Amino acid sequence: MNYKFANRLSFLQPNPLRENARKNMMHPEVISFAFGFPPEEAFPIEKMAKISKALYELPDHEVFLQYGDTKGHPMLLEPLAKRLETVYDVYDEQSDDLMIVSGSTQGMDLTVKAFCNEGDIVLMEAQTFSGAVNAVLSYGAIAKPIEMKGETIDVEQVESALANDTEGKIKLIYLIPTFQNPLGTSMPLEDRHAIYEIAKKYGVVIYEDDPYGDLLYEGEPIPRIKSFDTEGLVIYSGSFSKILAPSTRLGFIAASKPIIEKLILGKQSVDSHTNQYWQLIAAKLMTDYDFEAHIDSLRALYREKFEAMIEGLEKINPELLTYIRPTGGYFLCAKLADDVCSVKFNDYLIDHHVAIIPGNVMSVEKKGFEKYFRLNFTKPSIEEIETGMAIINDALKFAVKSSNKTIAS
Repeated sequence: MNYKFANRLSFLQPNPLRENARKNMMHPEVISFAFGFPPEEAFPIEKMAKISKALYELPDHEVFLQYGDTKGHPMLLEPLAKRLETVYDVYDEQSDDLMIVSGSTQGMDLTVKAFCNEGDIVLMEAQTFSGAVNAVLSYGAIAKPIEMKGETIDVEQVESALANDTEGKIKLIYLIPTFQNPLGTSMPLEDRHAIYEIAKKYGVVIYEDDPYGDLLYEGEPIPRIKSFDTEGLVIYSGSFSKILAPSTRLGFIAASKPIIEKLILGKQSVDSHTNQYWQLIAAKLMTDYDFEAHIDSLRALYREKFEAMIEGLEKINPELLTYIRPTGGYFLCAKLADDVCSVKFNDYLIDHHVAIIPGNVMSVEKKGFEKYFRLNFTKPSIEEIETGMAIINDALKFAVKSSNKTIAS
């Protein structure tokens, strides 16, 4: 059958490098630094089991088994709004509203749906989350990459793009300012202020994606862009995937009330509402337990693994590999030296069952970042990190193009 699919899907193609990583993960002895998964010990199993049991013992089961409000369940919206206001100062009940979405990626999908016509443009960091790129492309919009300058997006290039946009095609600026994916870096406060002022100057909305923001391991938190938004220009997106469990498919959006109204309309034609059961599980964790203590336990768990990966990287010859040390999140990004063949390096890791995500996968144009790769440190054990980093060191030595290059052992 010759199916006639819509043009909007013609831009979406499976990535062969990501497929290779997925197949490699199927090997029983694989050490995976590939995907951003939490480990099983991160899940609050006992608390969730008690909450679930209590829900089924309620006299009125419709509270979580019946159809619900597209905006989200009030039992979750209320404590979540309070936390966003008190912990991160990204919610003002006078001007903002809050909605629950089915995973934070749905929030980006609904935002593109609401703001972009075919041919409109979304400015994005050149290296970024592939799901956000696909959300843009699936509506016939254009994902325009902005080069990175050091550890963050080149603010001058953002302003240049907007200044030259004489047709008003640029509708959104998509950013992951805190513990960026795939780089792991965080945008300095001065750049956050600068990019907000640029957005205000040109009247363009910023989508601030913050799924990793709770996971700070070093230093002090940097204020979110949304925290100094006085014009209703920032859409703040967060997720329970990294702090509760990915299968909950719980994300949330905080934005001005007119924006939330439009996103609710967009969601009603997609899935009506987000899973009621998991909304109440999350709500009860926030109201009946010490949720901040749970977050602290995740920071302690991941900090130990983060430090183990940094220790492994420090053992590698910097002439073969460089990296930027993040201060939190799920990932860090490394770069191969010019003398290291990326094909041989990746082939060696596949043969030795170590999974990584090559740089081109996590980029707008899927090219130009052959020398980069992303490492996840939250899912593997300390022992797997130590073993896997040693294999990466061996792969680097194997893949050096020039046999005359001196390599420290």
